[in-house]
Amino acid sequence: MALKYILPVIAITAAAAVSAEEYQVFTGLNVDHVRFAGNSQNIWRLEGQYFFDKKQTLGPLDQFEYINKVTNVSAGFARASGANSWIVGGEYFTDNKFVVSARHTRNGDSDATAVGIGYLISDDFLVKAEAIKPEESSTDYLFSAKYNHRLAGNDYIGFSAYTNDDFDVYGIGSKYFASLDEGRYIAAGVSIDRRFDDTFWDAQADYYFSSMTSVGVSYGKSDFYSLNAKHYFNQNWALQVAYSGNADNSELKSYNVGVTGQF
Repeated sequence: MALKYILPVIAITAAAAVSAEEYQVFTGLNVDHVRFAGNSQNIWRLEGQYFFDKKQTLGPLDQFEYINKVTNVSAGFARASGANSWIVGGEYFTDNKFVVSARHTRNGDSDATAVGIGYLISDDFLVKAEAIKPEESSTDYLFSAKYNHRLAGNDYIGFSAYTNDDFDVYGIGSKYFASLDEGRYIAAGVSIDRRFDDTFWDAQADYYFSSMTSVGVSYGKSDFYSLNAKHYFNQNWALQVAYSGNADNSELKSYNVGVTGQF
């Protein structure tokens, strides 16, 4: 049930700002406790990603460039209700600005494989096509684009759009990142998706007291909302907590605790 509804609650004190850092390895362990109509379950998630070159932060230790341009591999594992799911994948950026990607997912007894190819029209404009083949089902095709509009310093406004080949699944999104005075930052985003005959939207915002401490909120269609907080104890380790619920259904709620390591 609804991993996408599992998000963060609690406010933690701000830490002093630090200069931009560089990382290549990212790991995360999350536990989600989901409750609905008197029933509950725990969802365990373990994930990791390795970049073949260093990624530089934009100030906050969890904020990086809008369009990734670094070759990487990743893997994730989750367990819920006695069932396991996992995913492995990667992206390879060539010297002539092409990117090829691959991903394989297994969820219970079901598998899906995706391969893609893209092109960096510029450092701020990426287009991509992807073929997704679920087990015992026909291949789906997805086309996407991302554009980064640079502002002063590291600030930016990013835009994204995608559609499938039948044009019955499509969406757009945008993200704004900006530095404020005294080492504070803000990041905000909105997305609108059309899936067959229904429309979904979501908005979120994070406020950074410093490069190491933030709080955030999100709200979406069907009145799902979340509150979250994240704090880095040093340049490598962070703790995050979250609460999510539904404004129209008090019986649906979830709690999250996660640990992040980056090196």
